[in-house]
Amino acid sequence: MGRINLSRWIGLATAGATAAGLVLVVRWLAFQQSRSNARQDAQFDVNTHESDKTLENVWVVFNPAKQSDTEQFQAHVEEVARSCNVSHIEWIETSEEDPGTGQAIEALTKGASLVIAAGGDGTVRAVAASLAHSGVPMGIIPAGTGNLLARNLNIPTDDLDEAIRIALGSTFIHGDLAWLRMEDPDEVGDLAAEGQLIREARERLDANGDTIAEDDEFAYTVIAGMGFDGETMANTDSGLKKKIGWIAYVISGVKALHGKRMKASLKLKDAVSADQSTVAPDLAEHPDAQADEGDRPDIEELSDVPARTIMVANCGELPYLVLVPDADPTDGLLDVVAVDVRAGLLGWADVAGKILAQGAGWTPLDLPASTGHMTARQCRDVKVDVDQPRIVQVDGDPVGTASTVHVRVDESAVDIAVPRQ
Repeated sequence: MGRINLSRWIGLATAGATAAGLVLVVRWLAFQQSRSNARQDAQFDVNTHESDKTLENVWVVFNPAKQSDTEQFQAHVEEVARSCNVSHIEWIETSEEDPGTGQAIEALTKGASLVIAAGGDGTVRAVAASLAHSGVPMGIIPAGTGNLLARNLNIPTDDLDEAIRIALGSTFIHGDLAWLRMEDPDEVGDLAAEGQLIREARERLDANGDTIAEDDEFAYTVIAGMGFDGETMANTDSGLKKKIGWIAYVISGVKALHGKRMKASLKLKDAVSADQSTVAPDLAEHPDAQADEGDRPDIEELSDVPARTIMVANCGELPYLVLVPDADPTDGLLDVVAVDVRAGLLGWADVAGKILAQGAGWTPLDLPASTGHMTARQCRDVKVDVDQPRIVQVDGDPVGTASTVHVRVDESAVDIAVPRQ
């Protein structure tokens, strides 16, 4: 009888857990759909503007490595373009040495009225950097693994024709751009900084333009990070990424879960409190953080902030996840997120649960006894110092190893085509 009752209780518990899981999944899917609909109906409605410029000189900077048949891809884009009354497109390929920065500068020198980035987030950020403050807008045809900026702007990643029509449309946002610089890097990666590529391209093409970045500044449109975030991106297998897409990042992330904890000091300029509806409490309220007193109101310094990873976001949505709810690529702010984990896998499970709950529209509690903490702050400029060199990444590309990084926001740097409301 005891065994029967025990088996019955185990069965009931399993059924209950399964039902709870299904409720969470259904709630999460429903919220994602409603969130998507709401974004399509309302997001950027205040910040969008219509352009009356005619598209007489359209250029596409494209990454040939992202296309199995470049000729077929070009022909298809041109066919859709003709239906949008665009009779001709100029094409220019990226290269291993230059992911699109110099190519976009060349398009500007030849009078481009619109430059479209056709590739992944690396191509997008390279083109965006070159177009910053040029007055020439950018379109996006997502053709990468993550396509994170496209996702955050409601540009479809599974409907090529619609993405082309949006890129050739007349509705734009004034998008922010972020610039990251590693101070005294311990190691510099193979990827050249956009600041350097812009200067070199202008010199080569005898092009004029204001200095928008230093030679050692990397541009990004979505998110940069160091620690666990950087290790995940650096160790993702490129061959596996081509086969299974963004899931390759998940596999790499699992391998990086046992990375070392770090102590960070943050100096935030024009700091503001994150929206209290987010997962994270105010960073200054982190149990191990200490804020220096007596600073000017627009500068805040925090020391001894424990973290497994520190991210600085311009956008906050990843595939199927809402990582930084307050991040908005049009608000002129950076969202700084420090993720700390105690108790190993239990802590990571705590963080994962909070992110999933956040994606389901719930506001999870971040209690002092929690084994996983996500803390956030918004600012316009941040300097991050950690206790030992860590891998740094921008928009999924590792750029080097450093103990100190400085990130600034370039507000309304580039107009980006988005779906019409």
